[in-house]
Amino acid sequence: MTGRRPDARCPLRPDQPCTLCQLDVTGPQDCPLVYLVMTDEELWAGTRQAARSRRPS
Repeated sequence: MTGRRPDARCPLRPDQPCTLCQLDVTGPQDCPLVYLVMTDEELWAGTRQAARSRRPS
């Protein structure tokens, strides 16, 4: 059984796929921007807040 692997989602833009916006990355797992945001508490809190505000009420 061969199936297509699902496209990786960008953790910073959860409603969009990873667009490989950095030249040397293979997905979110080695994206320097994702790493930077995930390891900075203030940036990660802002990302979560923005995601909550985009959700329908």
